[in-house]
Amino acid sequence: MRHLPLISLCLLAAPAMAETGYSCTFTVACEAAGDCVPAEIEIEIGMGEEGAMAFLEADADALPALSLSDADSSPFSIATAVPGAESDLITIHADGTALRSRHPANPGSPAITYFGICEET
Repeated sequence: MRHLPLISLCLLAAPAMAETGYSCTFTVACEAAGDCVPAEIEIEIGMGEEGAMAFLEADADALPALSLSDADSSPFSIATAVPGAESDLITIHADGTALRSRHPANPGSPAITYFGICEET
């Protein structure tokens, strides 16, 4: 009997342990009471047994995200907060269109709304 290498067993088990979630790209940014400009922002949202996690920047750690709706509902919304920094509200509609509003902790900094598309992963 031939034994499968350990790596093969790990690869076979991966789909059962994989998280589901969304991969999002935001292409327009609008400041509150300001102009809109092109943007190139990609984020990931993962949902597992321990709850939702958001990767809001490519080189940043995941942030715990509070799910404001059921994962199967539309729209699906989550919120994140970094103490003393900023908070985000992300809403994903059934057709994949998405809004992300970023609220800085500094009252002198404007809130920004991003518009984009999210796909289920």
